[in-house]
Amino acid sequence: MKEKKVIRHPAGELIDFETVFIENPEIEGVPQRTGRFERLDYTTDVYEDGKTYPKYCYVYLPWGYDPEDKEKRYNVLYYQHGNTCEPELFVGEYQSRFDKLFEAQEIEPCLIVCTTYYFDLEKDRDERKKTGSVPAGDGQWKGIKGNFYLEVIRNIIPAVELKYNTYLTSGSDASIRATRDHRAFSGYSRGSGTTWCMFHHILPYFRWFAPMSCHCTAGKIVFDPLTMEEVIDYLQEPVRKNPELPFFIFATNGGPEDVQKMNEQMKVITKLPEFSYGKDPRVNNIYYSVSDFPHTDLLVPYYYFNSLQTLFKA
Repeated sequence: MKEKKVIRHPAGELIDFETVFIENPEIEGVPQRTGRFERLDYTTDVYEDGKTYPKYCYVYLPWGYDPEDKEKRYNVLYYQHGNTCEPELFVGEYQSRFDKLFEAQEIEPCLIVCTTYYFDLEKDRDERKKTGSVPAGDGQWKGIKGNFYLEVIRNIIPAVELKYNTYLTSGSDASIRATRDHRAFSGYSRGSGTTWCMFHHILPYFRWFAPMSCHCTAGKIVFDPLTMEEVIDYLQEPVRKNPELPFFIFATNGGPEDVQKMNEQMKVITKLPEFSYGKDPRVNNIYYSVSDFPHTDLLVPYYYFNSLQTLFKA
């Protein structure tokens, strides 16, 4: 076993409270136990434009997943990629990083669902990979409503969780709400902006959130002017509407040069009366962990090694 590197930022170094990030070098290794990915196709018509879009996600099934073993049920972690990427990102060459995440049994295996806010991954491939500026449903494309959160609730969750061994027993709205303890939404970079959006819109359906390396855009285009007051209102609203619902946000960021605005926001967000800073989901509901990594989705499993020690640990 290689020694893990603990990255500790004392209060005052980056922000005015301490953060700890554990870099697990084993994630880069060759797994002895491998899971598998399955593509899952579905359609969505939630964008209020009269169109039905054929879409797909990829579902990672960890080693030991047995479709016939209905007694063994899995928590579900949804992962939304960043700008220019696609849900196939960890299919193939980089799957080993998901396999190694669970292999040492330090982290309880869960299903990982790789989603996309883009509408046509094939048609728009060249421009998407170059700039990311192609039609998408996350609110970052003018003229298209940011209804990706509805796609997640109405289309993706039932398609995934009724097919695989999860805690969901029917596709009804009540059933999806009732199983929120077993569901997390996460995303990297632009997908992190999507995760903050999910917290705002669908807190009744998800208990756990893991935004990685992007600030809260409060429903705006990412580079539009944004005040801290707008961010505060955006994040307080769902908590005040659902005061009885527990939740936990495990936010992570790269080094101090990665996304400075996330550091600035976390100084304020963690001190709001609706939030309690710390890693214990029994008494806290927000934590911030800062690595020294560069900006790339391919390092997401390293971030998960930290957040999954808290997520689903009610």
